[in-house]
Amino acid sequence: MRLLNNSTAVIVGGLLALSMPILAAQQSHSPSDSSSQASQSSQAAAHPSRSAASANDRAANLLNTINSGEIDTAKMMADKTQNSQVKDFANMIASDHQDSQSKLQSIAAQASINLKATPSVQKQNQSLDEKLKSDSTTTADKAYVRAEARDHRTAIRQLQRMEPKITNSQLKEFVQAQIPVLQKHLDAAEKLGAELGASATPNATPSTNAGAK
Repeated sequence: MRLLNNSTAVIVGGLLALSMPILAAQQSHSPSDSSSQASQSSQAAAHPSRSAASANDRAANLLNTINSGEIDTAKMMADKTQNSQVKDFANMIASDHQDSQSKLQSIAAQASINLKATPSVQKQNQSLDEKLKSDSTTTADKAYVRAEARDHRTAIRQLQRMEPKITNSQLKEFVQAQIPVLQKHLDAAEKLGAELGASATPNATPSTNAGAK
């Protein structure tokens, strides 16, 4: 009977020794870790479409900034230029982007998107406008047409990358419809640039474009 008791004690002691690492591992997960994981899960459940909403916002904000900049610059150049071709081109740009902005604002209102500016694009627009204002008329004409080709080429690439991620059907259709309009502007800018001797350089910086002749 004593032998049986000793064996039992050995078995029980072995089981306890094996269970200690498991218990220690379980206790190593602090309450704060569990709380953090629960909080992250709760946030994910509460905002399942956060990334989609962000894609919608980014696309809408980019178009908003492009339209605003194009309209302001085109109106300024239509008043400044003495070249009828540049004036006609600027008027077309202003008209098309005004139409685009009107439609964008309507879509944004229905989708509860608060339109904002895309800082990098806004800064580039402002830099171009300042340069064009100080340039002579002929230099400004060439710089403007060159910048239009560059900026529309960039805008098309950006929207093509964003379009697949847009989840709002109206905004998606609008972006799809705007890309051909931007392509039309790009084609017109390249054609006019060739006629003015101001062919665009795809990778040129805004300051280089604005100052080139």
